[in-house]
Amino acid sequence: MHLAGNLSELLLGLWCATIDCGPSDDVDTWDWAILKDGEIWDAHGKEVERAGPYLPPSFDRKPRNIAEKLNTGYKTWEFHVHTFGLGPALLYNILPELYWANYCKLVRGFQLMCQHSITAEDLTDAHVLLCVWEREFEMIYYQLKEDRLQFVRPCVHQTSHLVPETIHKGPPICYAQWTMERTIRNLGQGIWQPSCPYANLSKEGVRRCQVNTLLSIIPELDEPPRGLPTGAVDLGDSYALLHKHDRYAMLPTGEPARAISDFLGHERDLPRIKRWAHLLLPNGQVARSVWRENLKELEQIRMSCNIKLKYRGQERYGEVLYFTQLAVEADLLDDADWRFADIAVIQLYSLPDNALLELSSHTVASCSRLDDICIVPVKKIISVIAMIPHKLKLPSGIIEERFFLLEKPGLQISNLGINHVDEDDNNNNGDIE
Repeated sequence: MHLAGNLSELLLGLWCATIDCGPSDDVDTWDWAILKDGEIWDAHGKEVERAGPYLPPSFDRKPRNIAEKLNTGYKTWEFHVHTFGLGPALLYNILPELYWANYCKLVRGFQLMCQHSITAEDLTDAHVLLCVWEREFEMIYYQLKEDRLQFVRPCVHQTSHLVPETIHKGPPICYAQWTMERTIRNLGQGIWQPSCPYANLSKEGVRRCQVNTLLSIIPELDEPPRGLPTGAVDLGDSYALLHKHDRYAMLPTGEPARAISDFLGHERDLPRIKRWAHLLLPNGQVARSVWRENLKELEQIRMSCNIKLKYRGQERYGEVLYFTQLAVEADLLDDADWRFADIAVIQLYSLPDNALLELSSHTVASCSRLDDICIVPVKKIISVIAMIPHKLKLPSGIIEERFFLLEKPGLQISNLGINHVDEDDNNNNGDIE
């Protein structure tokens, strides 16, 4: 079974008080069972569903209302996104702080272990977090009581083995059940005879290994990669501008115009530009722009305009207004030597609240949207992220509307210094290509 699904089932069983209760135990003494209250549980389910439109299409299936769909085919991926993505932010100030802080340690450790590439530093942090989580879990839930022995399921102990097994075998994503299920499905698709299915499956597996071996020795035998779609502009390093774009050049206005002027230098006249809607990233994600996404209702889209980027030596988050190309001097000593600068016009988010970041073991990065508009080279963009609106009371006591970060499970996740293709949009404008 999936470890993510098993841990999710265990935690929800505890918080909803649906897990078996021993004869000498009393559910009313379970101060962690906050979600057994129907109103709180229903409100939580609606918050999960409300987050759906803010998750980019590259995040795959968005989680449904867990209060309504928990017992009717809730998918393992939905559990993964809910428990190890949305949960820490949505359950902040709902779960008692003791249990919430313990839960955040599990989430952070699990997020680190789900990366496709894991550094030695990440392994160290993950091992500390997961071991501390397991020990604390037993002390605050199980409490060494015989009638609560069912709380300590095998999946609880399995988490402490993730790092040692990774050192021996590599990242868990290479041999996790996600990978196994996809491989079995791919092998099964190559079987056409109804007789001897297991023998055929074994033979198909051998052939697949033989083909993979040949391709690793002679890569030229593999099919060439597919080219970019019609109208795309290859920017190099696996970045590409994708349609749609303005048919005619236009003069930028407002704050973007000021930012472009600052970027080019005030001695130059403000140029006419063509806006581009999409940017293909090296990781396969497609970053979209506010320019095109604002044409649709929130319920009709999966937002992809929020990105993680490198800005002035820091890892920051921002909202892409649009992409464009600006003519700049390639050689300051040669007035005839010009090139295009491929840039994104971005509205930045603030740095995450540091107190909440530390309290949550780096799982709740809560930011506010700034008025600052900046110009960033497109190759400084790292990935597409989700920035989900929420209202919360910060550790400082301030209550305000903010946005919390969610990164796609499996990609490299942010480290902010705390130790331990795409849906098309309508073209209703003749000026757009």
